[in-house]
Amino acid sequence: MQMFLDGSGRDSLSGSTLPVYNPATGTVIDTVPAGNADDVAAAVAAAETARTKWAGVSQADKSRILIAAGALIREEANTLATLLTTEQGKPFREAKDEILGTAHIFEYYASMTGSIRGDAAVLPKYGYMNVVRKPLGICGAIVPWNMPAIIFGWKAGAALACGNAVVVKPSETAPLTVLRLAELLTAAGVPGGALNVVTGSGAVAGNAVVRNADIRHVSFTGSVATGRAVSLAAAPTLKKLTLELGGNDAFIVAADADLDAAVAGAVRNRFYNCGQVCTSAKRILVDAGCVDEFVRKAKAAIEKLVVGNGLEKVNMGPLNNPGQRDAVASAVDRIVQEECGRLIFGGKKQEGPGNFYAPTLLSDVSPDAVSEEIFGPVMPVIPFATLDEAVEIANSTPYGLGASIWTKNITTACTAAEQIRSGVVWVNRHLILPPEIPFGGTGNSGYGRENGREFIYEYTEPKSILIGL
Repeated sequence: MQMFLDGSGRDSLSGSTLPVYNPATGTVIDTVPAGNADDVAAAVAAAETARTKWAGVSQADKSRILIAAGALIREEANTLATLLTTEQGKPFREAKDEILGTAHIFEYYASMTGSIRGDAAVLPKYGYMNVVRKPLGICGAIVPWNMPAIIFGWKAGAALACGNAVVVKPSETAPLTVLRLAELLTAAGVPGGALNVVTGSGAVAGNAVVRNADIRHVSFTGSVATGRAVSLAAAPTLKKLTLELGGNDAFIVAADADLDAAVAGAVRNRFYNCGQVCTSAKRILVDAGCVDEFVRKAKAAIEKLVVGNGLEKVNMGPLNNPGQRDAVASAVDRIVQEECGRLIFGGKKQEGPGNFYAPTLLSDVSPDAVSEEIFGPVMPVIPFATLDEAVEIANSTPYGLGASIWTKNITTACTAAEQIRSGVVWVNRHLILPPEIPFGGTGNSGYGRENGREFIYEYTEPKSILIGL
């Protein structure tokens, strides 16, 4: 397995490797090099050599390369989806959607390369002001295991579109798809050294990326605790950071909502990717007048979900790793034992190999019992009396990544959308994130934005030129 894609194709200097497991079977499917600080330094050196060349490539040629990358990804979509399912666990259908979404992301960034512009004006008495946006140089991207292809696209695509070189550190539990995607970008024309992938643990390889002084920006997606550690580790080198640190999204169902659509949306979004999505609907807030009917219909829908190996015809696969399954089981057990909610369906690990946990429905859940996100297939339903109470509950956690309001009333929708503290608010939908929309959070969900036009501000810096009259 290649260590980093700078043309050398060599393994880690340490010589050690890490196993990659299939979460549906528990078997080892591959190994990757266990990269260390020396490997990161070598990747940075390759990036330093390549970055000026890549920055000098015309915007039109960058666009053609990124479009070619999208085409190659689409051509290999089934193979990539199979690989993603095998290492991450999600059903093949969801994996293929993610791969095609990744192709779209690179195509989107291809369309944006010509939009990286500055500003100009005549300042009386001073002269001509010209503000240009320059690449940062070398950017680091730390990619999680839950949506590795999409998030690799967000980070690497944005950095490359702005003329930066990139050093990517994928998750140690789901690195294989990222490595193959990087190979396809190289085949599309990204020059050697402009895109580098260093595999390894977060504690070693990830830490080295954050601390390397020549990496001027790091985009990190992961937990709040690790995000805080990243901030501290990055501080001595004064690099820019983009942090997406998870969420505890509220899914508010008003009294006048289309209840069938809301139930279908809640079940679809809560159990997508086995509930392992930062913007998943993690707290289902339902008007007290229709909460019993909502729970009844949700239970009927959840009972029909087929759980199993993602390469088979299933609705939900396993959790990515045993530690994640244990964390989910512990959270559900605590809520039930402390009588902070009633177990309606599920609530147990599935017997046999793999990291399987039954899709779970809880009702009458206390808001305080789910103040921290449950990163797994658990739907806690919280009743509320008024929209004001629902908004108060939605805002009662330190997170602020996403939320949704389900209603037929435009005034209700606008009121909730304005009052909820989160980076994204959906109306009558949830978990839809086209690359044209800026994505990021507030509070403990982090800072900075991926996608949209805002990515330009994350991956470039302004340079002011004043020409005297």
